[in-house]
Amino acid sequence: AKALDAAGLKRLPVAVDAQGLRTDDLLARREDGRAVFVTPSHQFPTGRTLSLDRRLALIQWATEHDAWILEDDYDSEFHYAGRPTACVQGLDPHDRTLYLGTFTKSLFPGLRLAYLILPLPLVEPMVAARSLMDGFTASVAQLTLARFIEDGRFGAYVRTMRGVYAERLDALEAAVKTRLPHVVTPDRPVGGLQMPCFLKDGFDEAETVRAARRVGVHLTGLTPLHDAGAGRPGWLMGFAASTPAEIDAAVDRLAKLFPA
Repeated sequence: AKALDAAGLKRLPVAVDAQGLRTDDLLARREDGRAVFVTPSHQFPTGRTLSLDRRLALIQWATEHDAWILEDDYDSEFHYAGRPTACVQGLDPHDRTLYLGTFTKSLFPGLRLAYLILPLPLVEPMVAARSLMDGFTASVAQLTLARFIEDGRFGAYVRTMRGVYAERLDALEAAVKTRLPHVVTPDRPVGGLQMPCFLKDGFDEAETVRAARRVGVHLTGLTPLHDAGAGRPGWLMGFAASTPAEIDAAVDRLAKLFPA
């Protein structure tokens, strides 16, 4: 959102439900949108995955309105339930989709490498824009990563880490359900590296986040992550950087902080 605002673009938020972006809302809008930005694999912060029907509806909308789809697949490698749905770019026969990806989540942020798959007519102008923004590329890092991928090591690494993160998600869900059932309801995602938890009545989001921070547990409130702060109160709990033992200890501190 900050990047779009900095570019001087007008943002029009679209609602999200259990099947992801509400494409019926998008199709019913009177505003002449020029592009839609989506994260189909799992929307942040809800973790919802865009259904196949809605992916096809999104393509239909872009085709009919001569608009673009910006598909950000930032950590789609980490999917824990069922088979992943085909990306919008792969389903789009009309070349209206720009597919963005990054190695920040799958490897490490310091690598600073991402990629963009473009419709052919956009390649030349995008290369020119990229050159004006930054004429230098991290060629050594790119070549090293290319070799890592070609050798099959990247795929093996992702498979290993998918299992590690799934175990950590299991640990977080189990700990929250066991020790904090009177405080929050966990909403297990099918992918990603965070789990939303919705607060029960009687608990204030801002107060609980501050209290947790005082005992060394860093939570993100859900409300500020929604447009106009209209989301359901709760916490966004990350699990990727913590072992099951560390997760258990953190939830134990929260349970002592908010006793039944």
